[in-house]
Amino acid sequence: MKVAVMQPCYLPWRGYFALLRLADVFIHLDDAPLPRGRSYQTRTTIKTAQGVRRLSLPVRRQADQLIRDARLAGDSWRRKHLASLRQHLPRAAEIVAPIYEQRWTHLAELNVALAAAMAEALAISTPTRSSSSLDVTGRGSDRILDLCRVVGATVYLTGHGGAGYLDHELFESEGVEIRYLDYDLAPYDQPHGPFDPYVTALDVLEHAPDAARRIGAVLRPWRAFLATAS
Repeated sequence: MKVAVMQPCYLPWRGYFALLRLADVFIHLDDAPLPRGRSYQTRTTIKTAQGVRRLSLPVRRQADQLIRDARLAGDSWRRKHLASLRQHLPRAAEIVAPIYEQRWTHLAELNVALAAAMAEALAISTPTRSSSSLDVTGRGSDRILDLCRVVGATVYLTGHGGAGYLDHELFESEGVEIRYLDYDLAPYDQPHGPFDPYVTALDVLEHAPDAARRIGAVLRPWRAFLATAS
């Protein structure tokens, strides 16, 4: 069984959904520390005729805060963000409009709800879990391996960032194969200047719905990936 683990991101890019599509179970890592400063957990980017625009969520910051505990500050962001989406991505905005019409207090719950709405539009039905519900302790590579054990993973799917901290041989000794994703960054008919593959996946849903339904990636065994990455 293929498992992926990812922190809840705000209106994620299409690579997030490639990982979600390829997994048999997807775990929202909601009890990881919230990164300080700007991060994909609290902001996304959209393309406009005036250039790239960032939409940032206001969060009440506290020391040693976990993502699941982060509370949103105020409520005016809902109207502003939805207005921006409707102006620049009008068709795709309606996919997430019902989410913005609800009141939200916690960052993780909002991000998970938005990702679920986008996944449904992409015809992705992978079951999801939250790491906070799985009662797993530990940190870093050991924590990811324990999450894999709890849900019965035989394959762990990850992006290139995992190469720097995962204990590949320990995973292998525990019967969990690590596979890295080479994301599909092929361009589609995206307006407003040079192609940018890293904007929110609402962009491809807006401008190229046929391409959106084919969001994917190529899987590479960890030994082959590390051999070419070194």
